[in-house]
Amino acid sequence: MSGLTELLNQEFLGNQLSEYALFLLALFGALTFYSIAFKILQSRFVDKFVGAQKELYENLVGFARNPLKLILATFTFWVGVNIFDLPEKTELVIQNLFLALLAITVCYVLLRIIDAVVSFLKPKVAQTESKLDDHLLPILNTTLKSFVVLVAILLVIQNMGYNITSLLAGLGLGGLAVALAAQDTLSNVFGAIAIFVDQPFRVGEQVQLEGFSGTIEVIGVRSTRLRTFDGTLVTFPNSLVANAKIENMTARGTRRTNFTIGVTYDTSYEKLQKGVEILRDVMSAHSGTHGCRAYFNSYGDFSLNIMAQHWSKHMDDYEAHLKCLEEINFAILKRFEEEGIEFAFPTQTLYVKSEDKTS
Repeated sequence: MSGLTELLNQEFLGNQLSEYALFLLALFGALTFYSIAFKILQSRFVDKFVGAQKELYENLVGFARNPLKLILATFTFWVGVNIFDLPEKTELVIQNLFLALLAITVCYVLLRIIDAVVSFLKPKVAQTESKLDDHLLPILNTTLKSFVVLVAILLVIQNMGYNITSLLAGLGLGGLAVALAAQDTLSNVFGAIAIFVDQPFRVGEQVQLEGFSGTIEVIGVRSTRLRTFDGTLVTFPNSLVANAKIENMTARGTRRTNFTIGVTYDTSYEKLQKGVEILRDVMSAHSGTHGCRAYFNSYGDFSLNIMAQHWSKHMDDYEAHLKCLEEINFAILKRFEEEGIEFAFPTQTLYVKSEDKTS
């Protein structure tokens, strides 16, 4: 035993062999802890599940592997810094390196946590109807990572002995200039966030926006694109969309069509009543009708006017909506012809009054 003590008390490069042995013991303990920790995680959180849940936990455990390695390496480095006796200048450099390594470790761990959270949220976001959150999640991921990396870089620079106060001041002025130059872009980004929170519409829905009617095709970070019914693609800045009055036609569930049918003034009372009944019957009998009404409501300049309103079930399928109206119009025309009810058209009747002249 005394021989072992004498051996451990011997010095090598200014440190006793016992200190080297303690460092190796710490290194062995770190490796053992790493191996045992992942065996426990595998048995408790992975092997107990199957299918999608097992894949999810396997991914989460996979995210933890490299961060834990770096944490244990940093811990071992810290043990070495506190065990070994080093020259004053060398010790100062080693301590600064340790602080830099600690900043890098914390940065890497936070980045992996962000990756794990994003990986966990991604399938849930994909299940939502809105596509905007699919765009915002990568942006949020990139923003958080950029912030973490920037803070880590500043801490590393500071631990290397540089004064970051002037650097921060320069970044502040530069950031102000960038913010002023990118004011419109930032307002559009905040507009996208407002659209995501309020959800006045989703991709694929039909809306009326700033005088344009059509289908929302893309909701981006900077702009929203709408495809009009005649095929034109219109792009709106998100800052404008966030403050605009939007009519979501899909949200109402049905599509209403108003039209007026005028019949000639020589139509009899009975035929006019029959015409109103025909309109009600034809519209209500069609399978695409959600609701309808028809009334004789006015005397026009050249016609007796029957007001009709029709609500179509085909809200999302514009082609089916048009086909529904076409079939109703054909049926009305056929029934009116069968009943001898004539449609009116603009006419004028001139009365000429003649006067007899006596000489």
